[in-house]
Amino acid sequence: MSTHDKTALIIGGGIAGSSLAYQLAKRNYQVTLLDENNQDEIEIFKSKAATISPHFMMNNPKYNSLMSKASKYAYDLTRKFNYSKKYAVMEGVIKLYEKDMADRLIEKILSIGLEKTSFKYLSKDFIKKKYDIDDKAGIFFKYGGWVSPHKFCSALIKHKNIKFIPKRKVKEIAYRKKLWVIYCQDSNEFVASNLVFCNSFALNETKLFNGIDLKKNRGQINWLPSKNISEHKEIISDSGYLIPDVSGYDVFGSTYERDNENKNLSMTDFEKNLKTYRKFSRNEMGRNDKSNAGWVGWRAVAPDRIPYVGQVLKESKEFDKIPRSIKDLKWHPNLFINAGYGSRGYTLAPFISKCLASMIDESQTTDEENILNYLNPSRNSIKKMGLRKKMLINLI
Repeated sequence: MSTHDKTALIIGGGIAGSSLAYQLAKRNYQVTLLDENNQDEIEIFKSKAATISPHFMMNNPKYNSLMSKASKYAYDLTRKFNYSKKYAVMEGVIKLYEKDMADRLIEKILSIGLEKTSFKYLSKDFIKKKYDIDDKAGIFFKYGGWVSPHKFCSALIKHKNIKFIPKRKVKEIAYRKKLWVIYCQDSNEFVASNLVFCNSFALNETKLFNGIDLKKNRGQINWLPSKNISEHKEIISDSGYLIPDVSGYDVFGSTYERDNENKNLSMTDFEKNLKTYRKFSRNEMGRNDKSNAGWVGWRAVAPDRIPYVGQVLKESKEFDKIPRSIKDLKWHPNLFINAGYGSRGYTLAPFISKCLASMIDESQTTDEENILNYLNPSRNSIKKMGLRKKMLINLI
């Protein structure tokens, strides 16, 4: 075995990159983690909190099964690292629904085998009494809470096998003698046998990633001093959410807007978020606050809202003939993507990165293989090739 066989270059130091670095380091890989920014300048790290919050769909059992496994894994991993209880509170999430919707959703999540002890139905009377919200039932999900993005990711990459190098912007990529070479704009070079891109928006600009289509959705969250009056520690959400008492602040939001590149906090968005705050909070002083303290960031979202994770397919022009089956497809050797998590990065990325690390290490379980087939980053290109649907059964 060469000295490069268990080496990996990871581009992007957010939750996807940090989670994967941690998983590979545990498998004794030497990991170099590059980011364009210093760690405290990474956009999401400027936010006071990120949510771990299970999100289930009415008609997507594969996604729901993945979400069930991922949210529990993120919950357990966060509790493992949060030994000082200074950067996370795992007290669950309450999601509000119309009663009929709540009943139907419980049927769906029971059908995928979700542990009955991990959720609880909350009646309209309960919601009215505890939160003073009319005509809504709810579901309490145990495996949820909030984390400090900066502190959690810093804990993940604090490993002897991980080297974090900030202020490195990728200029060029080459594959030579079975090694990936990264050339940076400052003339530095980095070499490893495995290369993984976790910086979502750069994928749209890189020619190797044919068929990757990630949209930028702007989001704004805000926060106000909590006044220490919150009667609950769990997150509560409907069309928006409130995270109570994040180190002395109530965090609430979030807006969701396409085709908006404005990096500045918007007073219009603050007013929208304030409606959510007024709905969930009894902090009368905060109801008239106009400070507009908060954070703006962009979610990377695929058209089908499923992350892009796995090995990268070569362009169709590189094929000797039109593929007739999955086995005929050609993949870039040891080139991977781990991106496109939208607003669910802290819920999904820790577990999915574990699956990807197993793929890189060639130690996948059948379950992990099926999950990465579902998340295949080249699924759009494969469909366009005209392969028969039965050959794509695990990819769609």
